[in-house]
Amino acid sequence: MNLTELAFKYRKTLFVILALLLINGVYAYFTMPAQEDPSITIREAIVTTAYPGMAPERVEQLITKKLEEEIRKIPEVKKLTSSSSTGLSIIHVKIYDRYFNLDAIWQDVRNKVLEAQRRLPEGTRTPMVNDEFGDVSVITLALTADGFDMAAMHEMAKHIRDSLYGVEGTKKIDLLGQQEQRIYLQASNARLAQLGISPQSLIGELQNQNIISPGGQVDTGTRSFIIEPSGNFNSLSEIADTHITIPGSGEFIALKDVVEIRRGLQDPPEKPAYFNGEPAIFFAIAMLPGYNILEYAPRMTNKIREIESSLPIGYQLDIATYQAEQVEKTVNNVSISVLQTLAIVLVVVVLFLGVRTGLIVGTIVPMVMLASLTIMQFMDIKLERMSLATLIIALGLLVDNGIVLAEDFKRRLEQGEERFKAMCLSGRELALPLLSSSATTVLFFLPLMLADHVAGEYTRSISLVILITLLTSWVLALCITPVLCYFFIRVKTRGDSDKPIRHWALHDKYAQFLTWVLAHKALFMGALVLVFVVCVMGIRQLPKQFFPNSDRTQVLINIDLPSGTSARATNRQMQEVFAWLDQDRFNDVIESYSGYVGFSGPRFVLSLNPEDPAENKGFIVLNTHPGQNLNALTLKLNNELERQFPNLVARVKKMFLGPSDSSTIKIQVKGPDKEVIYNKAQQVMALLQQIPDTLDIRSDWENRITKVEVRVDQHRARRAGVTSQDIANALQGYFSGLTITEFREQDEIIPIMLRAEDAERSNLDRLRTRNVYSHSTGRAVPLFQVAEFAPVNQYAIIHREDMFRTVSVEARNIKLSAEDLQRQIDADIQALAADLPVNHSIEYDGAITESAAAQRALSASMPMVLGLILVLLIAQFNAYRPALVIVLTIPLSFIGAVIGLFVMQAPFGFMVSLGLYSLAGIIINNAIVLIDRINLEKQEGKSDYQAVIDACLMRVRPIAMTTITTIMGLMPLIIGKDPLFYGMASAIAFGLGIGTLMTLGVVPVLYTVFYRIKRD
Repeated sequence: MNLTELAFKYRKTLFVILALLLINGVYAYFTMPAQEDPSITIREAIVTTAYPGMAPERVEQLITKKLEEEIRKIPEVKKLTSSSSTGLSIIHVKIYDRYFNLDAIWQDVRNKVLEAQRRLPEGTRTPMVNDEFGDVSVITLALTADGFDMAAMHEMAKHIRDSLYGVEGTKKIDLLGQQEQRIYLQASNARLAQLGISPQSLIGELQNQNIISPGGQVDTGTRSFIIEPSGNFNSLSEIADTHITIPGSGEFIALKDVVEIRRGLQDPPEKPAYFNGEPAIFFAIAMLPGYNILEYAPRMTNKIREIESSLPIGYQLDIATYQAEQVEKTVNNVSISVLQTLAIVLVVVVLFLGVRTGLIVGTIVPMVMLASLTIMQFMDIKLERMSLATLIIALGLLVDNGIVLAEDFKRRLEQGEERFKAMCLSGRELALPLLSSSATTVLFFLPLMLADHVAGEYTRSISLVILITLLTSWVLALCITPVLCYFFIRVKTRGDSDKPIRHWALHDKYAQFLTWVLAHKALFMGALVLVFVVCVMGIRQLPKQFFPNSDRTQVLINIDLPSGTSARATNRQMQEVFAWLDQDRFNDVIESYSGYVGFSGPRFVLSLNPEDPAENKGFIVLNTHPGQNLNALTLKLNNELERQFPNLVARVKKMFLGPSDSSTIKIQVKGPDKEVIYNKAQQVMALLQQIPDTLDIRSDWENRITKVEVRVDQHRARRAGVTSQDIANALQGYFSGLTITEFREQDEIIPIMLRAEDAERSNLDRLRTRNVYSHSTGRAVPLFQVAEFAPVNQYAIIHREDMFRTVSVEARNIKLSAEDLQRQIDADIQALAADLPVNHSIEYDGAITESAAAQRALSASMPMVLGLILVLLIAQFNAYRPALVIVLTIPLSFIGAVIGLFVMQAPFGFMVSLGLYSLAGIIINNAIVLIDRINLEKQEGKSDYQAVIDACLMRVRPIAMTTITTIMGLMPLIIGKDPLFYGMASAIAFGLGIGTLMTLGVVPVLYTVFYRIKRD
């Protein structure tokens, strides 16, 4: 008893199971977790280490290098990139794409950092390991206030954050842009010298008095008493009244008579943030895995509105980015395309097969879709752009099994077979061929599932959804379609209105074509080989793009000022940019914007990779009104910003899809000699400047900066009684401030900082007259008496990659992708690399290497896949020659795909590569069906030649129908120019159309050649 007989016998049970699957499928669609793009694992952690004031080169040698040497010992580490700037080391640790359990790896990183910490210079702050770098803020909320200072805003923000944590599904909420409070002790160099009080003695006295130390516990026998000595500062006045000893006199003086005491915010501001130009504190809200954003975000929004209604007048909460809106838009758009495709497929099937048969075959499509959603829910596959669009691609394939079964059943009835027997024989004869054709298609998608690359992870749901839908289609086609055919199909007379449109003209034309190609085999195959060679050569001329730009209505603006620009100057410049954006002429363009100074804000999209923080950088996210031409807007903003503000460099661009930005080329110059690689990078930048339409050309080592080197004359220093340590103590924190102790106010800890008064801190000449106090004698001498001063040019930042110094040059061309730009400049780049010294090199990075690595990962498993397909085909036909004929039809899909990309002007990228894999699976299905029919015709006693002719004529209509339904099903993606699937859909549509026409000629030709069949 085969599957069809079993389904017919237990059809009542089958219909109940099917009904449950369909009902759950509808429920699953509305309840499954949804997101905009597929999830990808961010296998990256950041190790941040600070040593305030240390020069970049010393940071590199003494801190970064030591940490890298230890971290590199971890076998799972794929890549180390680092930056060493003034007082700061940042190391990015990237893990191989094949690892998913990252917690143990991050613990190894922490252990190695702890080991390296023992080798770091004294005074280095504890390295911080951030392994939550990939958390996405599904909602970014901005708090602004009219009439309240930042301290009050910060207190309110903490209260709001605590309330928002009450929303179920919240993972974490980070506060951004808040300015911490400080208590500044501003000292005059002259006043300290007059009193003879050294900064070190002042610091020591404050630290000794401001303590929290228990005095123990007294047990009296019946009761115990805790002893707690006072001493810690409870108010600002207590700090001011602190007694400071005047050296050599035995007298005391109040601290307020020595220094100016002021409580305020961080000065200069550290990483401030703005919303629509107003100072703001941002809430970066991350959601726990497994929750549905379309359900979580409204609950969080309701909580936000509830909190907002209780805020004091003047406070305002605004949503800066809202991921749920983008997710809903993406899911709705793709769902509409799915429904459009479903309608198109049903109409085409009805037109070809007639109303009755067409509806029977078409019924299986929504059944498969809903049953597939049930299985996707069980397998925890989320609704997102990739999985939903794959349903569109699969729709045209789903009717293939149903058409073949219905056509075969109908043919058997016309030949006079009994209805039950016809149903059972159709299911028995076609079960294995249809399973084989479905399995081969699934196998061609297997490389996606096996690819060890982030791009493979991004597109993995395609292979899973294809697997689910095609196997579900095979099961339902064998269980449901024959049963429906048994009850509803009737053999009609020729005049019946339900008779489908006649195709005798098509058969006649195809018969003539078939006769001609079988008579001119060499000419036909030679022409095909020539066309194939031309297409192989032509694909090199296609524009290339790893992944396309996103359709999000957001614009990103990176602002770069010269290295060495102070945080205060950057903040002032950014406020000028905000004022410029607030002009009335932008009201119809910009809905709102968020600005971040000194950092790149939260990661509000998974593909967005925030840049490392730096005092000379800013970042703006523009939310634009719908309907804007973002290409024109980005170019306009880029030009106007640099014209309006000549001292800054603006990088304005759209958002992108996929794991990296395909519009930005990245060229690296590597080697041990800083001068060599820096100068060569300047030549690379000059080369890029000669390419028309190239923007945003920059080097990540930026411009050089000037430092003031204090060259201590040790002979004069000894005579004055001061040591190098005394000089270091005198300079430490004098200009930037030094944290000396803490003021505790309830649950808040406020640092107390000692620094020079305002007039002295901003005057470089005061460095010369800075008093240095001798630790041994207690006397002070001006610094210029024991040291010389010299300006020294140095690198502002030193980047390294995998232990080698690396200068990265980035650029963007408004008309060419990174891969197309590489093709244009590669010869010149190789010429620049030719004269580099030994151990120095020029390499490509970014989207170019990502694309190449993704293609390698995709093709790595192809030999295994082809081997499995070959084994499957040989097993099905129990012969080598039919399998060889089928495999040789695979290149036919390539011809049509290349033609389609040229006609539709679509770039060749990773998604098109996936289209070629799917095409190969679809094309060989046609060959499988043809050869299977040839064998059946031969078994009926026909001559070999006549069997080939009759099999081809019998199968031309079902093959044409499945091809047309698949192509028509892709129309919504092509006409709507879906940003991610346009190129892929174009390649499949043209490849399938042209490839099917060629298959109908190639299969009979190769079959007759391999079996040496002559015309009767």
